[in-house]
Amino acid sequence: MISRLNLFWLFIALALNSALLIFSMSGLSISYYEAQIYYSNSNLGFILRYISSIFGDNEIVIRGLFLTLHIANSLLIYIISLRILKRQSDCVIAAILYMFLPGVLVSALIINQASIAIFITLIVVFLQQRQMYILMSLILALSLFFSKPFIALYLAIMLFGLFSRDKKFAIIGAFFCIAWYYLNGLESSGKPRGYFLDSIAVFAAVFSPLLFIYFIYTIYRICIKEIKSFLWFISLTALGVCLLLSMRQRVELELFLPFCVILVPAMVRTFFSSYRSRLPRFRVLYKLICIIVLVTLALNSLAIIFHQYLYIFLDNPKHHFAYKYDIAKELAKALKDRQITAISTNPNLALRLKFYGIPMGGNYYLDTTYKKSCEQIKIYKFNKSIAKFYLCKK
Repeated sequence: MISRLNLFWLFIALALNSALLIFSMSGLSISYYEAQIYYSNSNLGFILRYISSIFGDNEIVIRGLFLTLHIANSLLIYIISLRILKRQSDCVIAAILYMFLPGVLVSALIINQASIAIFITLIVVFLQQRQMYILMSLILALSLFFSKPFIALYLAIMLFGLFSRDKKFAIIGAFFCIAWYYLNGLESSGKPRGYFLDSIAVFAAVFSPLLFIYFIYTIYRICIKEIKSFLWFISLTALGVCLLLSMRQRVELELFLPFCVILVPAMVRTFFSSYRSRLPRFRVLYKLICIIVLVTLALNSLAIIFHQYLYIFLDNPKHHFAYKYDIAKELAKALKDRQITAISTNPNLALRLKFYGIPMGGNYYLDTTYKKSCEQIKIYKFNKSIAKFYLCKK
């Protein structure tokens, strides 16, 4: 039976996490990458535009969709943990740890496919835990509408079926691998180049560096000592394929990262298994390591949530990691205040401004080079100029 006290703390954590994310997303502008997804012919693009047709071109509604998915994913992590961890309090810890991972926070803030990939994968894991294979196959069929990120999941299903000698599971995985290849194919053009260290660096940023080391340790420990669960197979497959491909080419990490962060319940189990198997006087080192890891995680997470304030400490605003998610909203407002409804500018910025109702064209153009006859528009954060444009008449 689920403890009400544990549920209370879980929902308190979710409420705090959601409030912080809402605060953080209020300062974001649509990025070029997000605008590309929004205006693309992909299924996700169609869904987002359909939502906009109902609620209007409201950025908060669009980002709210991904925040809702994030909340659902956090709850699913808790539910899945109930079958993995011995104590319900550990399940709450796993859910809280998951929801504050830097990569997970980012996926909740921006328009991306990662939140969808995590959600569908967790549903599949939930159904696999309960051996509901028919419903699982239906969910996997649904995943083909967003098929590109799911190759790691399909491979993991096939490999887990072969490992556990479950023919039905292996056949399901093989079928969806073939379907994925038919829909997406494999790209191997270009000169081989190694991006292994780049991939490692991104993985470390997603988990926070010290927690990523523990993620690798958990993968290794389960490999040599513990039962190989389906969840472990998903994360191992995603990590292995990603690092293998990155030795030859630049990898789309969005195809693999979502399937690694879901290993959090196993990481929590591994830690508490080692911690509780020792006498209290031998737990000091574990406590110290845990505190250091959590402090590092908290600093990384706080930097993402309160990213706007980092502009105060930067001499060059363009060095800010979230700079590409700024400016467009404020610039669109400044143009509308001047009664400008269309503008000519570079294609990247034009696509971003289009989202805010200012399409390409009109009698004006924007430039970043000083021109005496043009009006200057400055974008500020905390009374600090972070961008400068010149509004010129054609």
